[in-house]
Amino acid sequence: MAFDKRAFRESNAVRIGIFVGFLAAVAALFPRNKISSLSYEIGVTWLQDDVIAPFTFPIYKKDEVFEQEKKAARESVLPVFRKQEKDFTAQEFYRHFDRFLNYLAAELGKATARKKPGSLDTTMLLADSTFSFSASEKTLLLNEYKRSLKQRSESLSLLGEFRRMLPARISSIRADGIISVPRRQLGYDKFVIRAPNDREEHVMSFDSVRDSVEAALMMSELLAEYFRVSIESDTVQAALKLCAPFLTPNLIYDAAQTLADRIRAESAVPIADGIVRENEKVVSRGEIITDLTKRKLDSYLRTKIERETRTGELRLYIGKILIVLIIASLFAAYLYFSRPQIFFDNSLLLLLTVVILLELLAAWYSVQFEWLSPYIVPIGLASILFTIIFDSRTGIFATVTISLLAATIRGNDFSFALATLFAGGMGVFFTRDIRRRAQVALSVLYVFIGYAIAILAFNFARLASFEEILTDLKFAVISSLLCFLVYPALLLVEKVFGITTDLTLLELSDANHPLLREMAANAPGTYTHTMHVSLLAEEAANRIGANALLCRVGAYFHDIGKIAQARYFTENQTNYNPHDELTAITSGRIIGEHVKQGLELGRLYKLPQRVLDFIPQHHGTTMIHFFYDKALKAFPPEKLNLDDFRYPGPKPQSREAAIVMLADGVEASVRSLTSPNEQTISQIIDTVIRKRLDEDQFSECPLTFAELSAIKESFIRTIMAMRHQRVKYPGQKI
Repeated sequence: MAFDKRAFRESNAVRIGIFVGFLAAVAALFPRNKISSLSYEIGVTWLQDDVIAPFTFPIYKKDEVFEQEKKAARESVLPVFRKQEKDFTAQEFYRHFDRFLNYLAAELGKATARKKPGSLDTTMLLADSTFSFSASEKTLLLNEYKRSLKQRSESLSLLGEFRRMLPARISSIRADGIISVPRRQLGYDKFVIRAPNDREEHVMSFDSVRDSVEAALMMSELLAEYFRVSIESDTVQAALKLCAPFLTPNLIYDAAQTLADRIRAESAVPIADGIVRENEKVVSRGEIITDLTKRKLDSYLRTKIERETRTGELRLYIGKILIVLIIASLFAAYLYFSRPQIFFDNSLLLLLTVVILLELLAAWYSVQFEWLSPYIVPIGLASILFTIIFDSRTGIFATVTISLLAATIRGNDFSFALATLFAGGMGVFFTRDIRRRAQVALSVLYVFIGYAIAILAFNFARLASFEEILTDLKFAVISSLLCFLVYPALLLVEKVFGITTDLTLLELSDANHPLLREMAANAPGTYTHTMHVSLLAEEAANRIGANALLCRVGAYFHDIGKIAQARYFTENQTNYNPHDELTAITSGRIIGEHVKQGLELGRLYKLPQRVLDFIPQHHGTTMIHFFYDKALKAFPPEKLNLDDFRYPGPKPQSREAAIVMLADGVEASVRSLTSPNEQTISQIIDTVIRKRLDEDQFSECPLTFAELSAIKESFIRTIMAMRHQRVKYPGQKI
């Protein structure tokens, strides 16, 4: 769906949204407290008033100290291990050893089967896949197994030695403890073994226990010592594999419990190491800021913000909005009662809001840096911009509003408010009668003069040093120079918001404009008519308080569409009328076509939209009666297309367009009078006004009947002045 500009400009919802958004945005820029924008580094003298604690608050530790203490608390918590409830027994090993013997019997059966081809190897069904030995280890074990079978006893074989000595060695290693993680992984020398009920625990050294790898290595060493062989021997490796299932961890690391203990220890670290009681002095004027004093001030600000957030942030924000409302209400009331064309146009309201917010944002930004003077904020720029776009009264009201709001954002800085109000006011007063863009330079000079006078006054009053005065003046110069941004700002505003400023209108009112020169050369009658219409419209606009300059410029260009075919219009004809050779329908189309041609020509010369609007609106949707009446004599009404004899419109959308419509009709009608007097002129004006009312041409513009009466009186006075008779002096030759 296409964006409806008119609906946006007139929407009450949009207007309310702009007001609410403005209040909220400005309130958000307000300082939270007086101290937050001040510098109070260690070793600096406190130059502000004494700070008395309005409430009790803790003295918070420095962030780095607090983090170090939390880290120490975390590291003080030892890793937590849980002991396996079911421990190793010899009977468990014996059952495992019996399965091992079955494995050997199966392996022996397989070997026998391979020597007797064709026999069925049933012992393979008894093989245990949990045992895995190398070929040499398996040969050793099978030989020992066969030996035990021959002797009908395993006690004299190596297998008997395994059954007798391995359980004791396993029990010894498990008794010391086997942990579930590598010892060096945790980075601690000690750990705790916690009982299942979490009530009992005892501390152990990691040096007294082994992990799984170390337990296997210890078992290898014990076996090598017992059998008097090397660790790599098949005897040791076979025995190690036989007892490997029992060398599993029996001390299990509880990572979740360890983390919970560390979090608990960290949370137990106090965030503060002192307290300031209510009504206790935090810092005195002239006191040197120490580490403790700085922590007290930091803690006071932190607690204040927390209290506001916890108990009254909404109330605080409402209070700020009310302050903004009090300051801005006067400006809003002025717009509502004195400038309704601005108040009820959301585009213009949005422009005012955006510029004011940008100025206030600059004021807020200047607070963030101690070395920035408040006079860097270019409030004079807004003053000049609003005066050029609107008028001097709007400019001065906007300047007052911006100055007060900016001063409030800066912590109720009275001197800043008065200085910016004075400087901005100087900019407004010397811009209100601007006639050329070069005059902006003079306005900028007076803005600086205003700043300079105010800066000298306030700095002398507080006995400021010469360096401070020079610093403020330096920033005032920068602020004044920033006012030259009004040139690109005007271009941007005219482009984005579709506003045509008086500066642009003044440039267009130059009689040397190419279109006006072309009109004077090619359509002299239309040019004369245009000048008369502009004079009538300008005076009438002044009479009812409309934009006289806009009326004059709009009248200058309202008939530029006649330039291309000037000979078809009566005011440019002498003895020959080309319409005598055309049908009434063709003539009507040619006359109506000058509106379309005027718009095309105006766009070609890049006329502003506000000026282009006068081209179609000064005719509205009226009928071209002369040629319509002529056509009725040649054709029946049902065979005529009314659109061939009606201007395309739209109807006048502003008072200025309506004034030019009336001035155009009145000037053309009065010119046809042979001996005009005030009575006949009044009758002509009444006729023109009545015809436009009958055709409902003023239904879309805010023109009242009282204003129509004032316009009529202005027309009569202006026409009588234009057509006055000159006195014939005695002896004057004609």
